[in-house]
Amino acid sequence: MNMEGKRVRAEGLSADSGISILPYGNAWCLLGRGISRVVGELAGLSHSDLCRYQFT
Repeated sequence: MNMEGKRVRAEGLSADSGISILPYGNAWCLLGRGISRVVGELAGLSHSDLCRYQFT
């Protein structure tokens, strides 16, 4: 799968998880459902990247 296909897949995963993707300079900001994260590239995102991280 090429980079554009991986980005489309990441956008679908985030939409399914209720996460918004917003441009943030040359990066992307992921917001929603307990996460606030900045990533440089969408193509490598997985479902675990879109889950809330909890401290124990």
